[in-house]
Amino acid sequence: MDPAIARELAALRKEIEQIRAEARIGQAAGAPPAGADGLLRDLSGAPKALADDLEELVAAMQSAVDATGKGVAVHPIAGVAAAFAAGVLVGRLTKIG
Repeated sequence: MDPAIARELAALRKEIEQIRAEARIGQAAGAPPAGADGLLRDLSGAPKALADDLEELVAAMQSAVDATGKGVAVHPIAGVAAAFAAGVLVGRLTKIG
């Protein structure tokens, strides 16, 4: 692996771990968690079925994000190529005129 890519991946992993540690500290201090989990906790007045469906959706999205992150870590060039292709596709779909 290219040393520059290895350094960048190491820096990203370190940043992710810092964010996770900050989230754990905030949860331990009783602060509401940020992101989708915090939204689910704010739905205490919503019907139980809706809250359950949202929890399933958040879990599915989190597993997809985790799987994508692992795939990009294993194949970083393919990840960049996929992101570029997605950007081109969105650009063409939203092109005016």
